[in-house]
Amino acid sequence: MTVGEKLLKLRKEHDLTQEQFAELLKVSRQSVSKWELGTAYPDTEKLLRISKLFQCSLDYLLKDEVEQMDITIAAANEEARINKIRAGVLTYLSFPPIFGWIIGIVSLKFQKDCMKNKVQIVITIAGMLISLLLTGLIIAGFLFEL
Repeated sequence: MTVGEKLLKLRKEHDLTQEQFAELLKVSRQSVSKWELGTAYPDTEKLLRISKLFQCSLDYLLKDEVEQMDITIAAANEEARINKIRAGVLTYLSFPPIFGWIIGIVSLKFQKDCMKNKVQIVITIAGMLISLLLTGLIIAGFLFEL
């Protein structure tokens, strides 16, 4: 509900015409009409008078617009968070360590059957450990936003 909609509602709840309301605030009827239509806003002094007249808080009169802005900001933050997660997942999946794990496991399976070349097995395991270390660094980078 906008400021204008709230003013219209409050004015009608108190059985006031636009003219009567305008007289109480020492403004023109056209000003009240503009406020209610949302083409203009009452100044601070008028808002204080309105809150006293209708015994409502300034928060009530103005907060809806602030809440709408908070919702927009919250939605943007949530979208940014989701985009960050997507970027992290895509980066991780496209990064060589995942392929190092896959190739290392396949290589060890085939080498296990032969077990003739121990140097190749050691190199494969070293490659997998380096791959694991790099993956850990990537995850740490995402967690600590580096």
